[in-house]
Amino acid sequence: MKVSLELPDIVDIDQRYLMEALVAMLYFRGKLSEHQACQILNISRRAFAEMLPLYGVSICVDSEEN
Repeated sequence: MKVSLELPDIVDIDQRYLMEALVAMLYFRGKLSEHQACQILNISRRAFAEMLPLYGVSICVDSEEN
């Protein structure tokens, strides 16, 4: 799937930031696995885990059993 988004020139956000934020949110919502997210961003699992808090997402998810 390809997604395209046009923003006004006054918005100063780089493309990488938007990609990371979108992937982090899709991971958080359970739409992407960690493996898929890492492949999309072309980064290691460790780099992904370190990136998530920048977007308000934790790699540690509590289950109802805990």
